[in-house]
Amino acid sequence: MRTRRITAALLIVGAVAVTGAGCGTGPSRVDSAAIVGETSIPLATVQPAITSVLTRPGLVDGLKAQGGSEADIGRAVVSQLVIRDLIGLAAPEQGVTVSDQQVAAAIARQGGEQAVQESSLAVGGAQAATRDELTLSELARRELPRLSVTADVAVAQDRAQATTLAREVAAGGQRAETALAGAGTTQRGLAIRPAETPQAALTPLIGIPAGWVAAFPLGSGQGWVVVRVTERDLGATAPGDAVGQLDQRSLSEAGIRMLTPTALRTGVQLNPRYGEWDPIQMLAVPTAEDASVVFPVAAGNPTPPAP
Repeated sequence: MRTRRITAALLIVGAVAVTGAGCGTGPSRVDSAAIVGETSIPLATVQPAITSVLTRPGLVDGLKAQGGSEADIGRAVVSQLVIRDLIGLAAPEQGVTVSDQQVAAAIARQGGEQAVQESSLAVGGAQAATRDELTLSELARRELPRLSVTADVAVAQDRAQATTLAREVAAGGQRAETALAGAGTTQRGLAIRPAETPQAALTPLIGIPAGWVAAFPLGSGQGWVVVRVTERDLGATAPGDAVGQLDQRSLSEAGIRMLTPTALRTGVQLNPRYGEWDPIQMLAVPTAEDASVVFPVAAGNPTPPAP
């Protein structure tokens, strides 16, 4: 029963929704909205994109009706531009390309460019946004049928408790084992295969690399979860086509999860006016207190194999 509760909670996180340290060299955040690795996303690019969204009254009214504010829209625009930069890094590594014909066909299926812009943020225009979505979906299709993730999971009451627990677990060795043993609700060796449970493709857990510890919120008022990923493998393709049950939007969301290793490797920083980058939920959040935390397991203290 405990395993089911933890797994269900992780799936809820996916359905609902390492900040790089500053250094003396590289792009400046003063004139950047965000920095991905050594690449700046200029304020001069972001502000017109935000203005373009805010001038679409139907879309903005719909977002506000869902509880969104203009600040939320700004963060959403910046998030999409960060994801676009990460796609530019990850897609060539995976050999993923999307043709102009595929983009045109996808836009036509949605009713044309105007329909795309009226129903989504479409940052940079309908073609750029559609290309992003198709590329993310293809990244997901390539990895999900082969992906398996094994993790140790513990539930914490709040961010402070989760961060303390995550630090102890990331220390490795006996400190980690003691911390996990003392946690109230835990599951060791939790195995997830999206090919067998397609809904698992929506949990942030699937994107976290092996040898990393993360803490992220389960949802409003539901506490936090700490995960130590012990294995993340891309093996043989699983039989059947369970991943085919996912719709285009779900595949695109899963594709964002596939970018997590790239984001952790390159680092993402935001200009403070747009909040803080959440390295696990892969989006901009209002403050550092809203953001997930992630730590590599300490060198010299290897994570024990799953039982």
